[in-house]
Amino acid sequence: MAAGGVSLEEARASLALYGKGLCSRYLQAKPLEEAPSALANPWRPFPFSNGKEVYLPSLLDLYADRRDNWRILRLYASAQVGQWEAGTFDRPQKEGGLPGKARRQPSGDSEPLGFIRRFLELFPMPALAGEIFLTLESARVISHLSRRYRGLAADLSWFLPRLNAPLEPLDHRCALWNLFFDLLRPTEAPAAGGYPAGALEAAEGAAREGAHLRDTLSCTASLYPILLPLYRRLQEGFQGFPAADEGFPGLEAPLRRPGGKRPSPGGEGEEAGAIVAPQEMGEILGADFVSIRFPAGLGEFLRPDILGHRLDAEETAGAGRMQAGERAGGEGEKAAGEEERRLRYPEWDYLARGYRRDWTTLFQLRAEERCTAGSDRLTGGWEDLVREVTRQFRMLRYRECNWRKRLVSGDEVDIQAAVERWVSLRCGLPPSEKVYMEKRRITREVSALFLLDLSASTSAEITEGDHAGETVLDLLLASVAIMARALEQLGDRFGIFGFSGYGRDRVEFLRIKSFEEAMDEAAWRRLASLRPMKSTRMGTAVRHARRLLDAEASSLKLMLLLSDGYPQDFDYGEDRTDREYGLRDTAQALREAEAGHIVPFCVTVDAAGHDYLRRMCPPHGYLVVGSVEDLPRELPKVYLRLRGG
Repeated sequence: MAAGGVSLEEARASLALYGKGLCSRYLQAKPLEEAPSALANPWRPFPFSNGKEVYLPSLLDLYADRRDNWRILRLYASAQVGQWEAGTFDRPQKEGGLPGKARRQPSGDSEPLGFIRRFLELFPMPALAGEIFLTLESARVISHLSRRYRGLAADLSWFLPRLNAPLEPLDHRCALWNLFFDLLRPTEAPAAGGYPAGALEAAEGAAREGAHLRDTLSCTASLYPILLPLYRRLQEGFQGFPAADEGFPGLEAPLRRPGGKRPSPGGEGEEAGAIVAPQEMGEILGADFVSIRFPAGLGEFLRPDILGHRLDAEETAGAGRMQAGERAGGEGEKAAGEEERRLRYPEWDYLARGYRRDWTTLFQLRAEERCTAGSDRLTGGWEDLVREVTRQFRMLRYRECNWRKRLVSGDEVDIQAAVERWVSLRCGLPPSEKVYMEKRRITREVSALFLLDLSASTSAEITEGDHAGETVLDLLLASVAIMARALEQLGDRFGIFGFSGYGRDRVEFLRIKSFEEAMDEAAWRRLASLRPMKSTRMGTAVRHARRLLDAEASSLKLMLLLSDGYPQDFDYGEDRTDREYGLRDTAQALREAEAGHIVPFCVTVDAAGHDYLRRMCPPHGYLVVGSVEDLPRELPKVYLRLRGG
């Protein structure tokens, strides 16, 4: 690397924060070589983002001065990140919705470029339309940024003259290159030209002040027939010229017309230059555009075969969730599954090195009592282990007892006190009446919170061993049930809760047994009724569990987190394929718990758990159970070790 060069690796962290400040999103930086040629065409001055990634050179060393290379890299990032601020990924609204409701819905799919891709399909030559759109939209975004940010305007005025060499309009790409610079030229500077007559007038609406995505789309339709002859000429002049190069991402070119015919590359009269669906295009350009938030994708475990197709947060009832009034309860009593509390929690953003304030919404719900067979269903098949663990905990309670001596009454005579009383009598001294003793338990204040991961992945079936056919959740519940039986013998305070979530606006925290409640039949039915739910937004659940433990007066507070995988949710970070955000947020939540004098411990049945738990949990603060069948035997050992028993 040259002395003044800047590599993508060293710039990645600072540019991520820079982009976050510009558009309130983290876009993953990728090498320019990995970009589709339609988005990073060398005939266009700036790369184009797909809404999720920005494409930057792996090494930028155009100039000897390192500061100049940084300016260019910043411009490249700004032109792509700024597309979110400028509304490139806005969508038109259309009437639609559920029967009986007039609801306006955004038109487009879950991909940021989905609507634009569909719009370009309306042209006979979508590759040409795509190149026109990307050029005009880049000019619009850069004009918007330069008007708003003086620093970017200065960088742009320094950089553009170094790019703007006159190009003869031999094809449509040269014409678009020249148009781009004339659209961004200062108002007092003359137009350089180098494009067909009328092209600048057709395109300049995209770069005017206050221009919107709609203006770019309209200018694309106006400029398309002007540049079409240049596009045809290049096709005719070079045999084997690809009709679309790589086209717009995801498009075949030329596309089939609605009637099933393909337009010929050279065109047939006026038909090849006509827009396929002018009526639909007019409806799109006349619609209201809105900004919508695109998820990075569904959670890794949110598969239709597990959850079905009802993944909409407004329509899914969810395991353990009911709206008020759906079930009848006693007078003044909350129905099972009804919302009890709604709380806002921050989330740790490791890239910004700070908290996103009030970023998640947690709903504390009371779990349903759908299952009539409670404890018998959970501990069936584990009777021998239940007896063994119960015996161990009963012995621990006995070992924690100590003789209290010199009592007025008690279970046995204190021999030493009795001898002293006899000596006092022989000496004529007043004798003591405290000659008895009894065994009393040493008070040990312990509060333990069991936090169950109820994500959809816990529905996976066990295929081997004595418990083949059961699910991971069945064994998680059996483990907690065995602990509940044993803790009743020991006398420690404990609570049982479960969690799941679907996005930052719906983290569900189910109360099975609070610290104040007894482990009665209702609690057993709630525990037995738990079902796999959605995703694993772990950090928020840990923060709420800490809040519950903070209210306990015990000297020892334990938080045992039982899970089958790493933290994940469809919006846990900008990219669902990146585990880092969820791991860092959960790690920060566990450190917060430690700072509050709580002992957190994570138990997972994920065989790959060592890879992420050693980074997420405190040292010696986790256990990876080799086989899920071993969990009911290992959990009591973990508890006794943490408790100091």
